[in-house]
Amino acid sequence: MFAEFWLLDDIHRWLYALAWLGLVCLIVLLVWFCYRYWLHHHISLVSLAPVVSIALNRQEQQRNQPEEVSWMSTQQLSLLTPATSGPPSYSWLGLTIPRLRLPQRAPTSGVTAPIRYPAADRTRALWEEAPTRPASFTPLAGLADPTGATDRSRRTAPLSSASSLTSPSAVQPLRVGVAWHPGLVRSTQPNEDSLGMFQGTCIYQSELLPFALFIVADGMGGHACGLEASRLAVQHMSQTVLQSIMTGSEVSNEFFLDMLIGGVECANRVICQKAQSEGIEMGTTLTAALIIQKKAYIVNVGDSRTYLFRDSAGLIQITHDHSLVASLVAYGDITPDEVYTHPERNKVYRSLGHEENVKVDSFCIDVLNHDSLLLCSDGLWEMVRDPAMEHVMRSSQNPTLLCERLLQSALNSGGEDNISAVLVQV
Repeated sequence: MFAEFWLLDDIHRWLYALAWLGLVCLIVLLVWFCYRYWLHHHISLVSLAPVVSIALNRQEQQRNQPEEVSWMSTQQLSLLTPATSGPPSYSWLGLTIPRLRLPQRAPTSGVTAPIRYPAADRTRALWEEAPTRPASFTPLAGLADPTGATDRSRRTAPLSSASSLTSPSAVQPLRVGVAWHPGLVRSTQPNEDSLGMFQGTCIYQSELLPFALFIVADGMGGHACGLEASRLAVQHMSQTVLQSIMTGSEVSNEFFLDMLIGGVECANRVICQKAQSEGIEMGTTLTAALIIQKKAYIVNVGDSRTYLFRDSAGLIQITHDHSLVASLVAYGDITPDEVYTHPERNKVYRSLGHEENVKVDSFCIDVLNHDSLLLCSDGLWEMVRDPAMEHVMRSSQNPTLLCERLLQSALNSGGEDNISAVLVQV
């Protein structure tokens, strides 16, 4: 009898404990659901929607203008909510993510002339600085300022008000053509070049502000390393620049140039850290153009180029090559024609991933209606000289067709390197 009593008492205690455990579980679930509900209604994610989708854009262009194909690349971006206090950061689901910092002031635009070495030591000094890449180079082309100004210093005045951009035609996407090919000599190997194309619209002072970012990177260091370096360069630069555009509170020439330089510096650090952690050598050249209103902000490191094509002025090289042979031509040690046979034509002295700190050339130019910007790797401009390239650019108004013709010209000339090009019509 006593045994039955104690057994019933144990059962009651177990049932009582289970009831309390169930109550605790219900309270925890209720708190969790309330927390999720609060997050859903109080944390706002700002998204950058594409101007138009690729499919609708191509379908509309083919239906209304069958002879002019417009191609664009868009990307849906989600930006985190800025933190209200403390250092620049973003908060998401209770976590604090540091915001990438941009440099306070960008270096002077243009190229600073290298130190003048004695004739006998000049080649040796550049040799020691220059990383090797599998390509040859053409000489530095003469550059005429398309705006007619001789002073290439940075314009720091604010841009015109964004109120002029609210008309429907102002937010139409730019017409873009793309060429991307491994080349004939490397046809069995992956293309080490990477491209990035982004078009969108943000809000500045309650007005629409369309923008477009284009990037070309030419990887170095072997097939896998070169491809990874160029991919990291495009990925991290685009993330930095697009984030800064969406969260920035300033619209000025200096801000946009600093933004691009900050993106290049961020990409350089990532590539350097990747190379050091894995004990490998990797690097990439890069050129990028940001188009906002009627201005183009351009940066470059290495020998990937950006050209401006204007009917009245022809083809103008905006960027400067950071290569050994380009420096020798500038010094007068070799002629432009000797560039193609020089034994050290495959060396650049500035690239991403070469060292922790990288110097970035920057340019700000005015663009007019019907101007075109051509961003390309050396696989194109080395095979197709500037006069031939200009001849192709005058042959059509269709950027897709022009890129096909430029690519075919490079292949017909030997296709010795990876070929990448982005042609943007303003």
